[in-house]
Amino acid sequence: MEKKDPAVYSIGIVEERTGLTGRQIRYYEKMGLITPERTEGKQRRYSEKDINLLLKIKQLLSEGLDIKGVKEKLKAIKEELDLKEDLLNSKYSVNIPGRKEISSLYPVSDRAALIELLTEKEKNKKD
Repeated sequence: MEKKDPAVYSIGIVEERTGLTGRQIRYYEKMGLITPERTEGKQRRYSEKDINLLLKIKQLLSEGLDIKGVKEKLKAIKEELDLKEDLLNSKYSVNIPGRKEISSLYPVSDRAALIELLTEKEKNKKD
């Protein structure tokens, strides 16, 4: 099970660490780019992951993307990270009879099995 990154930072600390204003941070939240946790008193609390996300948003905006572009880019990044996590968790690992399982993103040691798998898939496409 994934450990949750504790949300412990106030918006003031996040402002210092990111160079963003409170107004910018709240705007990114309003636009759905970030979702900080809230205390019982409804104060925002940010995790290290939230701070890194805000820094990424800041970078993408400085590269000329608008909010819509940032949303799309963040969605693509999240999908890529989810896929990599699934692969690392062997959710999509491949088992070839007589060969060891291919579960690495970079199956250098499984090269023969990978070539065999790709050849088999190509053959199945033609049938």
